[in-house]
Amino acid sequence: MLRRLEKRILVDLPSREARQAMIHHWLPPVSKSRALELRTELDYSVLSRETEGYSGSDIKLVCREAAMRPVRKIFSALENHQS
Repeated sequence: MLRRLEKRILVDLPSREARQAMIHHWLPPVSKSRALELRTELDYSVLSRETEGYSGSDIKLVCREAAMRPVRKIFSALENHQS
C-alpha cells in the first residue's frame, strides 16, 4: 500500500530511548488477557541497541512478529499432535 501525502514530511528515526519505549510498549514484561497472564524476560536496552536504524513502523512489525512466533509453534505442535 502506498502512503500518499501532499507534502513530504521528514521524520527522524527514533532515538535509543524512544526505541526502547516502543519495544516495551509492544512487548510488555507482563501481558494480561482474560484469565491468561504472559510474562517475558527481555533485555530492552539490548533490543533498543540492536534496532538502531529501524523506523517506528519497522519496530512495530518486528515486535508483532516476535509475539506471534510462540503462537505459531503452539499451533504447529497441535497440528502435528492431531495427525
